[in-house]
Amino acid sequence: MEKERSMTSTTSSTTEAIVGPTRFMIGLAGMLVNDIDEAKFADRLGTSINHPAFVLGHCAYYAGSCMQMLGGEIELGEGEEKLYEMGVECSDDASLYPAKADAIAAFNERINTVADFVESCDESVMARSSEGKWFAEHFPTMGGGAAFMLVGHIPFHLGQISSWRRVAGMGQAM
Repeated sequence: MEKERSMTSTTSSTTEAIVGPTRFMIGLAGMLVNDIDEAKFADRLGTSINHPAFVLGHCAYYAGSCMQMLGGEIELGEGEEKLYEMGVECSDDASLYPAKADAIAAFNERINTVADFVESCDESVMARSSEGKWFAEHFPTMGGGAAFMLVGHIPFHLGQISSWRRVAGMGQAM
């Protein structure tokens, strides 16, 4: 029988519920993008669908934004906001986005960094009011907002890559 992981003095049930699924996103994203041809990675394939380069960058950007909202210090890359913030349209100009390997590495690093930070947060951080945040109406605590941003938002966009794969004529991810 697998040994249960004990909670550290700073780990809370909220962080436990967020960290595992957040780390799982790295493997899920890898499964979806690893076999995509580099030449198509930032190609919308003549449609309005978000391409994988945009999706990974957008998810990584908002994971970093989530960490900042929780009080963590993380440096977002120059130009990330302009490329990935809500409302910005995915571009057909592949030169705006990192190469496939760089995009995957940046996504993985950001998700791990944010998961490490969330894991270090105690329940008082998660229980803080989200008053004044864009999600306050739906999630009254910072923990609720973080859960959405990391456990709801990321897989939503990874689903776009699954759809992109179908448009690209690729089968399901394995």
